[in-house]
Amino acid sequence: MATNFEMRPSSGSLFKNKGMRTDKRDPNLTGKIMLPDGTVHWFKGWTKDTAAGEKWISCQIGDRCQQQPVASTVPPLGAAPVPMLVSNDDDIPF
Repeated sequence: MATNFEMRPSSGSLFKNKGMRTDKRDPNLTGKIMLPDGTVHWFKGWTKDTAAGEKWISCQIGDRCQQQPVASTVPPLGAAPVPMLVSNDDDIPF
């Protein structure tokens, strides 16, 4: 999986499962998803075909990941907005 992906609440990513075992029911796609509360869970996907031959993906959100992402710059849902610093410095030469 990519290591430079910044996770944000309510989003995630799936990657091709390179360690898939053909004798098991392993997912074709694996990744992580961050729920709105900020917890990170495993995310799995299986590519399937309908009777009409259309492709679709069956997804499952798994257990909570042990490794949490690095602190995000996105405030948690419902948090008070952070005020912007405004400088009234009149010493600027332009």
